[in-house]
Amino acid sequence: MEHKPLALITGGSRGIGRCLVQSFLAYTDVLNVSRTPAQDAGSAARREPHELHNLSVDLADVARIEPCLGAWFDAHPGHRVTTLIHNAAVSPLGWLHEVSPAEVDQAFRVNVYAPLAITTSLLRAGRFAADGARVVYVTSSLARPVPELSFACLGLYSMTKAALSRMALIQSREFELTAPYVTVVRAHPGIVDTDLQRDLRRHPRMDPAFGVKTAGLPPFQEGEWHDRSPKDHMRTITPEFSAEFIEWVARSSDATSDEYDFYHAEEFHAARREVGHQENTTI
Repeated sequence: MEHKPLALITGGSRGIGRCLVQSFLAYTDVLNVSRTPAQDAGSAARREPHELHNLSVDLADVARIEPCLGAWFDAHPGHRVTTLIHNAAVSPLGWLHEVSPAEVDQAFRVNVYAPLAITTSLLRAGRFAADGARVVYVTSSLARPVPELSFACLGLYSMTKAALSRMALIQSREFELTAPYVTVVRAHPGIVDTDLQRDLRRHPRMDPAFGVKTAGLPPFQEGEWHDRSPKDHMRTITPEFSAEFIEWVARSSDATSDEYDFYHAEEFHAARREVGHQENTTI
């Protein structure tokens, strides 16, 4: 039986996830897993229409993930996951001595336990494409164990992202030994210009060092990456630009478990500059 390829994306109803859903629908069916359904905003004249599916699950309710996924795939037996992108996350704010046990539990359930449960469920049930599948964990620079990225008020989020990144590395090694057709990669999506970023900077309890660190980051301007290195000219970026980078990581033919950082992915930006040059030449 020939199987239909499927991209499974968590948190696909808004932000980066919404952009990822639209990008992947251009060439494959998509399953969005989140509490809120995603919408297909694509053209009705799309050359090869692909189907958007929604599975409404509260990712904090980890015990329901495996049975819900199992029921969906039982109803869609022809699909196999070629791309799994763990994008959904909560960003709890608060100093560590002030956050409640319930807040800690919620953050780890959504940001760590749910991604593990989804990946494990797909593997155990044989839902990954046997001819090659890619698991992408969206990471954060706040997970890195360096003092200059360790901010008060963002500790719980940083802890969960650090756990996620470490989990991905271990899982990558385990899959090498037991399921080599599944590749695990990590992608730092850049600093995305959203209401959340602006809210973080205005939060009354935010570490002053965070404001200093981010004050010099101007917003994204279209075209500015075509002739300068992002690592030397850091800016906030749009959700669309971030999703484009994550898609590039997901589809890269020779990806490794090393973290792909938006600002240091010279190959990605070089390819984008080349496309921009070709378009300008054509015009």
